[in-house]
Amino acid sequence: MRIQLTIGGELISGELYDHPVAREFAAMLPVTLTFQDFNAVEKLAPLARALTLDGVPSADAPEPGEIGYHAPSQNLVLYYDSPGGWPGLVRMGRLACDVDVIRDLADGTAVQIEHERHP
Repeated sequence: MRIQLTIGGELISGELYDHPVAREFAAMLPVTLTFQDFNAVEKLAPLARALTLDGVPSADAPEPGEIGYHAPSQNLVLYYDSPGGWPGLVRMGRLACDVDVIRDLADGTAVQIEHERHP
């Protein structure tokens, strides 16, 4: 599933992996979420509701450049560094940009996430 993020007028493409959590998130699109830095590793934004955890491992270790879901806090996560392995983390997709783009997001930045538009 191809998606795009709009950050300050710039489009960033990405993809969601094919599993139940990512499909449920894709059904919520389009959304505009406000991100905050967390622990100098990732950017977090609260989702309006919890996502299912059916069909995914109970713990994971996302990589820089991935999109994830943190089940305990119901946050969407954009990783610019590796948080290590934690229970309740779900890798949902990957962004096609340099991780510095995510690292440099100022706290309070609104990001629109939608299905990729085709010309």
